[in-house]
Amino acid sequence: MNFKYYDYQVDLFKEIISQQAEVYLFKNYQDLKEAVRVYQPAPLTKQSLFLTVKEFKKRLFSSEQIVVKEEKLVLILFSVLTSEQKKDLQLDNYQDIHQFTQRFFAYFNLLNNYQIQEFKQLTDWQKERIKRLENIKLNYQKKLNKLGYVDQLTLRENGLLNFDFLADYQKINFFNVLEFTPYFKDIIQQLSYNFQVELHLQLLKGDFNEQNLSLTKISLPKLAQQNLEIRKNNSKLKSLTALLNELNLSQKETEIIDPASEIEAAPILGQKLNFAKTKSYRESDFYVFLESLYQLYQKGKSGSQILLELPELYALAGQKLFKKWLDLDAESLLELKKLIGEDYYYLDQDIIENKLPAFKKLLNFLKQLRQIKTSKSFIKSLSDFAGELLSNEAQELIEKFNDSLLALKSIEEMKIVDNWQDYYSDLGAGLFSLLLNQLKYKTLKRVQTEKSIDFLESDRAAQKKRKKLLLNNCIQSSFALKQDGLFFLSEKQLQANGLELKHKQSILKKYYFLRHVLNSQKAVIFTVENETENISPAVILEELLLNSNLEIKDSKLKSITEKEILNNLFTFDSTPLLKVNNSSNFQHNLVVRKEDFGSSFNFSYYKYKSLKDCYHRFYLEHLLNLAPNLEISPSLSLMTLGILTHQIFGDLMIYAKKTKIMPSQIKESERQQIIKKAIKKNELKIDKDYLNYYNQIIFKSLDSSFIRFAHLLEKYLPEDFSNILVEWPEWNRELEKYFEVGGIDFYLSGRIDLLLLNKGEYFIIDFKTGSGDQKQLDFYSLMLRQNYNKKLAPASRKAIYNIFEQSFEHSYHKIEKEAKLGAELEELSLELFNSGEYERLYKSRCQRCPYQAICRLEVKENEKSN
Repeated sequence: MNFKYYDYQVDLFKEIISQQAEVYLFKNYQDLKEAVRVYQPAPLTKQSLFLTVKEFKKRLFSSEQIVVKEEKLVLILFSVLTSEQKKDLQLDNYQDIHQFTQRFFAYFNLLNNYQIQEFKQLTDWQKERIKRLENIKLNYQKKLNKLGYVDQLTLRENGLLNFDFLADYQKINFFNVLEFTPYFKDIIQQLSYNFQVELHLQLLKGDFNEQNLSLTKISLPKLAQQNLEIRKNNSKLKSLTALLNELNLSQKETEIIDPASEIEAAPILGQKLNFAKTKSYRESDFYVFLESLYQLYQKGKSGSQILLELPELYALAGQKLFKKWLDLDAESLLELKKLIGEDYYYLDQDIIENKLPAFKKLLNFLKQLRQIKTSKSFIKSLSDFAGELLSNEAQELIEKFNDSLLALKSIEEMKIVDNWQDYYSDLGAGLFSLLLNQLKYKTLKRVQTEKSIDFLESDRAAQKKRKKLLLNNCIQSSFALKQDGLFFLSEKQLQANGLELKHKQSILKKYYFLRHVLNSQKAVIFTVENETENISPAVILEELLLNSNLEIKDSKLKSITEKEILNNLFTFDSTPLLKVNNSSNFQHNLVVRKEDFGSSFNFSYYKYKSLKDCYHRFYLEHLLNLAPNLEISPSLSLMTLGILTHQIFGDLMIYAKKTKIMPSQIKESERQQIIKKAIKKNELKIDKDYLNYYNQIIFKSLDSSFIRFAHLLEKYLPEDFSNILVEWPEWNRELEKYFEVGGIDFYLSGRIDLLLLNKGEYFIIDFKTGSGDQKQLDFYSLMLRQNYNKKLAPASRKAIYNIFEQSFEHSYHKIEKEAKLGAELEELSLELFNSGEYERLYKSRCQRCPYQAICRLEVKENEKSN
């Protein structure tokens, strides 16, 4: 085995790739691809063999037997578990097995890779767990053998190497590969008996332990100051913008690398920059659609019926494939939003048939899924479904979906599963989940554009020499390592057994980042420091600073607001992807027009409050009837909880009125039946997980509160039960005009929860589940006197009954207070028409306004914290 070391400034591909026919092994696909590009063999000569290390290992451990992988391994492993083992592992069903499977193979691969006979310094419970794992492995491999199959773990443990694919070559080159386990080291040793093996390493000789084949340290050469810059911003957005500006200066000769395992900027820069050449099938619109359908089905199962959960359905409604499949029109989407606004959480068959017929196809598909009894019927159902949906999709996506369906079919043909009922109680949902797991392992080619710049993670980027390199997001969290300890072995125990896995991973990540920097003619590093968001520059930058006598420079964008950046973020392209409306007209208030109100307008108390608070919001909410951003809560919103409690108290009062008994005399059984009926009526508005809470806690609270209310009410009840008015006014008559402004007649309207009419006074009662406003009682009294004065007693009584506090809050405001409110309403209306526009005035609560994104009122810096 030979070692060859190269200076950091050397172009490895030019130095290592020979025109002779040799084997070259690479740490990743990007290195392999670049090597193939550089390789220029003479015509009609034997060609070199280029492989990643991962593919090389697979070829070494090949077999004439079928090698089982992916989901088939999981199915076989689950089939050999005893009931006791499933109980100990807390595996209630097959859906729970995947995490255990990953840990199971991770443990035995660790033993194999590091040639560990047994772990030392373990507790008794850990020894017991290992014993259980060994028993499961024994039964698992027996089952594999019985079926006539093998897996990669078994092949490696047997140690039978296949060198046949190397027979035409004499030399094997490792292209700057630095990660070797003891087991792989032994394989290389065996290879060296038959082949010339050479390790090409781009580092100082003393940094690599040739005996153990491990990187021990990184010695940095002296850096020229003109070759490296480090620029700091106070937000990730500003840092990314600074990088894009720098890219625009010298785009042709520049490449970008990110030290993080996943690039945060990928979703917004996909059209401008080329990321990985392949993407997971999970990133495709089709997979997202399939997964959403599966989640919708799982969350909507309720006894014998299928419910559609609105959060999932609303998310689905925004997907292009879903709209195409159901041929959704604007009317259906508006009706869906309306139901959300009414606080529905589920849709049942009746609602879909009567209000959303466009969704019947979806409901029928989910019903069909529930009726699946065989894998054959599932495969046919999904094949028909995909055939209808994927007619215009990429051929590769279609083929890999069909491959996954065939893989499901082969599971039975290979006799891996005898009875699906042993795995799934709901076969349709189970096979759907299995299909999604199959697709997870597949990749798709990413669409690349010639003009786009490559943007890759540092661990995956090719180790080539670059003229100019930009390094994005060089913050400490980008260098964070995944947890390497096994699920029952701590990092300390691994170290005690000679496994410095975390240190090994850390030094390798550090090396590949620095190698890119050191191998570039010019490198610009972008970092972020923001104490508030707990973001700090990567520690590794300190080493570069010490080695080069550089200082971190604050970016010129640091003083610019993020809003300004967002307005211009996409202007770095010659054809802007976004155009910002900077016209002065955009900042003007909307003009008041008589047509906005029609010939007349009814003022409720809430419309009065909105008008008083903000003319602009009043226009959006009550004239334009523009719904704010929709929020779907798993529990009842405060609004719907209020409606429910009002309904229950109203129903109880109506029952007392019809039966002509005092409300306090309603039998417990009748009272509870009315409350249960109301909660049952609202079940589609409550997440199943919360329903028990409403049936027990809320039920008891409402029952107790009504008993208290009924006793407090006794001394105020009229002798004639017909004078108990619920949800009033219920008389059908025209309202009396209250005032006129701008040629428009304005009226007062509202609905009173409970109105008691006595000879000497009328009593207005407003039910509240939270804080109340006595001014609302004044508004109701003003409305009554304006429209129904002849039917009212001269005196009034007003009170709020807080349902959960079980108490009255009486109002002692006189008629003068009510008249003052009416005069204020008329004055506000007059001011609005005189101003001629729906003015926007900044208040601290503007930041919480649901219409803020539409209003876009500028917030001053000194008001942000208000």
